[in-house]
Amino acid sequence: MAQADWETRPITFDTTGFEPLDGTRWFDPHTRDVVVLGVHEALPRSTHWLYEIEVLRRELAHTHAARPVPGPATGLDPRPTARLLEADAVVLDGCLALYTLVAEKLPRSATGRLFRASFVLAKKDRTAVLTGQFEEWEISGVRESLVSMKTGGPDRRRGGHPYDPGLPYEPSDDPAWDEQFPRHPLTKARAWARTVRESAAVAREFKALPAFRTR
Repeated sequence: MAQADWETRPITFDTTGFEPLDGTRWFDPHTRDVVVLGVHEALPRSTHWLYEIEVLRRELAHTHAARPVPGPATGLDPRPTARLLEADAVVLDGCLALYTLVAEKLPRSATGRLFRASFVLAKKDRTAVLTGQFEEWEISGVRESLVSMKTGGPDRRRGGHPYDPGLPYEPSDDPAWDEQFPRHPLTKARAWARTVRESAAVAREFKALPAFRTR
């Protein structure tokens, strides 16, 4: 017997600018931007979850900073290759969700990065994850270079992360620069996330499921 529609697609949202690949994936035909909706049995690992958002932010920032990604030589690149930019507890159509924005270094690219904006809705026995992925696939590094020229900003290796000053942070990732770089994938990721928050509708059957609890 086929799964009920709400079990595979518990969230609907404004997909303007994207074309459907199937029922849970969409793509922008002019870029490499994609959106994926998935439902998994895996539950959040953090014992803090959304009830202690400040602690969770710091935890996630450290987790991403330590996470390796595939590299061309050894298979894993030991340098910092992922960075949490934003994390917050938000509400999607009455459901509490974790919003994150992560930057990842693209393999085999000196400056290219990929930005993932995600919404995680956790219930007692399943987790729905909606992710928009926005990639620098033409000229990369322009935003970082221009912001550095304008500000003479500090060496990013010295830290300054908003959730832990000891972690590295790229000054040009600050949302204050989005207006000056409207087509940059980071700006687009944030714009997409705003659209989701304004337009998302969560299936009533999913809403009715028992809530995920850490205690």
